Amino acid sequence: MFELCLTMSRKTRVVGFSLPPETHNKVEKLIKSEHKTRSEFFRGLIDLYTKQLAKDTSGSQGFETYAPTERDLATILKSYWQLRSQSKLEIIPIGLAMIINKRGQILIGARRAKDKWVENLTWVFPGGKLNSLDFENELKSRVREEVGGDVKVKTLVSARIHPDAGFKDVQIVALYFFCEPLFTHSSPKADRDLSELKWVRPGEVYKYFTTSTNDDVTRFLMSIEKGS
Repeated sequence: MFELCLTMSRKTRVVGFSLPPETHNKVEKLIKSEHKTRSEFFRGLIDLYTKQLAKDTSGSQGFETYAPTERDLATILKSYWQLRSQSKLEIIPIGLAMIINKRGQILIGARRAKDKWVENLTWVFPGGKLNSLDFENELKSRVREEVGGDVKVKTLVSARIHPDAGFKDVQIVALYFFCEPLFTHSSPKADRDLSELKWVRPGEVYKYFTTSTNDDVTRFLMSIEKGS
């Protein structure tokens, strides 16, 4: 049982709630690593959620909504290393390029074979495993191998632990980047792990994908769809 003390106009209210043992242990480790009390930790989470909710409901559209700050990137890296240090899981970071052309179309590719970790993966964004923390150059290299052309990495759209990885001893950390194509050919040639490439409208992505996407990616795709 957790008890959270919320401050309201110089008064406090005690909130009690229960957590599963596994979640409780993770929370305790995070609290210890942050050097905070339980109340400070949960008040921080509430503040973060409130700010994010205000941002999500502000109605702001466009690419500027997704521009990460250095603090955002530092938070992502910190979370990644915390996961890695606190668990025996193998953490695999994957970079995915959401390549948008001047027509407002996005490039997707069909996999040649089943993915080792996500078996129901069929159509994907170009990209692959990131072997270092130099995300930008790593992603450019993976894309070059798969589509035979270069891209300009514009901004980070989203980062998440992929829920469709079916192995308990592995976690896939997927990083989604908005990219612009630098290649001039309209029909890039599929290579490496991809058998086919296709330019589609952002809203059509879900006709091909057989795995889940998160809310940030969906909002980004819909903003491109409305703006094109």
